[in-house]
Amino acid sequence: MNILIIHAHTANRGDESAVKAMCDELLAKYPDINITIALNGITRYPNMPKQVTMIDGFFKSKDRKAQIGFFLAIISKGLIRYSASINTFIKALDKADLVVHAPGGPSIGDIYSKKEFIYLSTLRFAKRRGKNYMFYAPSMGPFNLTRRNKKRIKVLMDAKCVLLRDPISYKYVENLAPKCNPILALDSALQHDFDVAINEDKYQNYKSLVEYLSKYEKTVGLTITDLKWHQKYKNADFQDNLKTTFDRFIGKRISEGYGIVFIPQLYGAGNDESLMNQFMVDDKTFIIKSDVEDYDSYFQQYVISKLFAVVGMRYHSNIFSAKVGTPFISVSYEQKMKGFMESIECSQYCIDLERLSPNVLEKRFQDLLENYQSYKKYLYEKHDWMKKRSHISSDKVFEIIELNQKKVF
Repeated sequence: MNILIIHAHTANRGDESAVKAMCDELLAKYPDINITIALNGITRYPNMPKQVTMIDGFFKSKDRKAQIGFFLAIISKGLIRYSASINTFIKALDKADLVVHAPGGPSIGDIYSKKEFIYLSTLRFAKRRGKNYMFYAPSMGPFNLTRRNKKRIKVLMDAKCVLLRDPISYKYVENLAPKCNPILALDSALQHDFDVAINEDKYQNYKSLVEYLSKYEKTVGLTITDLKWHQKYKNADFQDNLKTTFDRFIGKRISEGYGIVFIPQLYGAGNDESLMNQFMVDDKTFIIKSDVEDYDSYFQQYVISKLFAVVGMRYHSNIFSAKVGTPFISVSYEQKMKGFMESIECSQYCIDLERLSPNVLEKRFQDLLENYQSYKKYLYEKHDWMKKRSHISSDKVFEIIELNQKKVF
């Protein structure tokens, strides 16, 4: 059995964690399957199983030759293969028994409309070559650009199944294409527990982190992004407010005796360690290295399990916190975060980006402190529910594989 995962975003601990968990669950059920991941970017995920091969995606946004090759391949239905990477992708596609749109952000919908054409075209290309595909619990929508809705509906209706990871995306799809029978799951990263022994060993070998955490009774983890990469917010005038909000929050926590650990989510060429370095306060704060392979998404989850609390602008830092039972405050810039908080009934700890301010963040943190033990207990009690809800996506893959095997025999 060969599975091709497409539209997987690279160099991001969040996307990495979702794809890793998916692969680990599929391989736990079917150790002999072969998985190929077509990555949107040149950086590869670290510490992947040997049954997993990583290749370049069908479209490379910064490679002019590959861009031309993509359109030629689409127009010629795969007969013209202008580059080695496109040839490799089409070979992997033709070999695949199932194509999976990776768990990730709302790449289908208005938010990233400039790139959406690439995703829709790739899925239609797969269908034209006789391949079944499914959506493995990404976010989607909104769909207000109605001129594109005909193509969107066609792609959704042709899918073997459409799973969404948040209730807001689910409603968008249900309203747009109800006959595709969307299924509400939860973020893929929640379904697979990391190996405690392996990550404890990594932790003990990270001497500077161990030493830092040992100095504080309570440590708060932070993820910050300036959103200059975001189609909606890249030109927004909120940078001064962002700096003021987190500088005040960090200063107040330090004055109260807390430690502060920054947890970069991006690695490779576009890492956000450099951004978080701007918020460092001498030796009173600590930043986890972003480009060390051992400090992968599972390791970040393990470190977060040792923290008192987390404040996360990055979506998956909050997913990690929920997974390991660490109380957290999320800052929402897309429906994926707001929707997740609705799913676990913790919306009171979610701040809309456009309402973020020093006073609002401080108020939410004081609410967290006042309800700390009940919040922590609630997350622990919710763990199995989140894990099972997340695993719905893998269960659907299992169903498709079992059906295919019955057809063979």
